[in-house]
Amino acid sequence: MYAFGAPGFILFPQFFKPFTPFTLLFTSFVFLIHQPYNKWFIISFVAVCGIGFAAEVIGVKTGWVFGTYRYGNALGYKYAGVPLVISLNWALLAASSLIVVQRISKSPLAAACMAALLTTGIDVIIEQVAPHLDFWYFKTGLAGWHNYLGWMCLSLGVGLIFHKPFAKGNYKIAACMLVLQVYFFGCLVLGR
Repeated sequence: MYAFGAPGFILFPQFFKPFTPFTLLFTSFVFLIHQPYNKWFIISFVAVCGIGFAAEVIGVKTGWVFGTYRYGNALGYKYAGVPLVISLNWALLAASSLIVVQRISKSPLAAACMAALLTTGIDVIIEQVAPHLDFWYFKTGLAGWHNYLGWMCLSLGVGLIFHKPFAKGNYKIAACMLVLQVYFFGCLVLGR
């Protein structure tokens, strides 16, 4: 899906754009079915969805969390100006990053810091193409330091709170999710 999606978005963006919300839903489904069946993992994933969505609503309404921005229409149905599927992207990035970095460090603080850096680093790539994909638009054009500081702080907080439930997640699937995000958005950045 991602292998065809990246070139497809470059060559035929109007055709591929409507599939974006469904791709996020499908990716989340695949991610979750390959995790160990553990109620705390699922509860934590849903909680991170809620935290991410709340942060986005506050961000869109106030400009306080990430800077002044608004969402386009490519991510599908919106509530309070925020696409519902963006919460899945938050949870996928946070959970995948925590699962992967906990192979490097068992320290909750070190793992949370590394996961926050990884998540924010992926956001740096996504931000380069987000307005071209009709995902979101910052008032100043591209995202600024305020956005990355918001991502770093929220990701760090999520990492500190949820490191334990995500510790036993499926490393291969988590690493694959992160590689696919970097591949997809990296291709779009290079293909612009």
